[in-house]
Amino acid sequence: MDLSELGEFGLISRFQSRLKYRSPQVIQGIGDDCAVLSLNNGNYQVVTTDALVETVHFNLKTHSPEQLGWKTMAVNISDIAAMGGQPKFAVISLGIPNSVPVDFLDRFYKGLNQASHKYKVALVGGDTVASPKHLFINLALLGETVKKKVFTRSGARPGDKIFVTGTLGDSALGLKILESPKKKRKGSEALQKKLIQRHLKPEPRVEAATWLARSKCKVTSMIDISDGLTQDLGHILKAGKVGAELWESNIPISKPLAKYCLINGLPALQLALEGGEDYELLFTLTPEDVTNLDIESITKADHPVTQIGVITAKKNFRLISKNGRSKILQRPMGFNHFKRKA
Repeated sequence: MDLSELGEFGLISRFQSRLKYRSPQVIQGIGDDCAVLSLNNGNYQVVTTDALVETVHFNLKTHSPEQLGWKTMAVNISDIAAMGGQPKFAVISLGIPNSVPVDFLDRFYKGLNQASHKYKVALVGGDTVASPKHLFINLALLGETVKKKVFTRSGARPGDKIFVTGTLGDSALGLKILESPKKKRKGSEALQKKLIQRHLKPEPRVEAATWLARSKCKVTSMIDISDGLTQDLGHILKAGKVGAELWESNIPISKPLAKYCLINGLPALQLALEGGEDYELLFTLTPEDVTNLDIESITKADHPVTQIGVITAKKNFRLISKNGRSKILQRPMGFNHFKRKA
């Protein structure tokens, strides 16, 4: 079926009938000028939005429609998790070029629907328009957080301990493998697939965020790692007007990444520090509250949690190497949309 034959409203009706998750808080969903939602008293509503542009954020040669749909939802859910919130409702806008077939959009919504169902997000509306050349996707997501448990980037103070969930650098290495498929590299197909999967199908750490929000821990700041550890930690440091000391020996690196980097001569530490799109949680705790962090429990809830450093009063960024040497990082590196190309 051709998209011009189906039409905008035919496309909306097509997807509306296939959505699996229904929230009891939706008074009016898709089909009117606005969605109408019933909110619980005493909570804060948190809102995020994220745009994905073909050739900038994704390549249709490396992303299947299902993977793209999943990722569209997952990256927004990660932002809600970073605030300590529960994702609830989403609206999506698509700029669709004539070259995109309806079958592609069916598969895209299948991936979107899988993520929506897993994380209990109701898709309640959006917009579809024509795009002259590239596919454009924008999703806005609403979530809720307990009034006294909303986490922000600001609040880190000297002496606070720095923690991160999961492992770092896998997604950046997965992207590197995808972008150079003809380059001869050592390592099994299964090994490469594990790394690529981290890039194509990120898992937002909602359960870990929920655990922290319900715990006795005082989270002084939190952010999700989308642009790289050092760059996103830099946002926390700037907001709190503080510095940081990171410990190289504690930076969590997965076995697949360590192995692949070793046999191919790639810098595992650099990927872990600067690689983006891991969507792990980076947070700080007061020294007194570290004892309240039940690492075993939170690990069972989601993924491993590791202390990787400490917040300092000096507004510099230091990396303590495995041999104890201190290196000043001149500026946090990571992905920059508007960096000028040489």
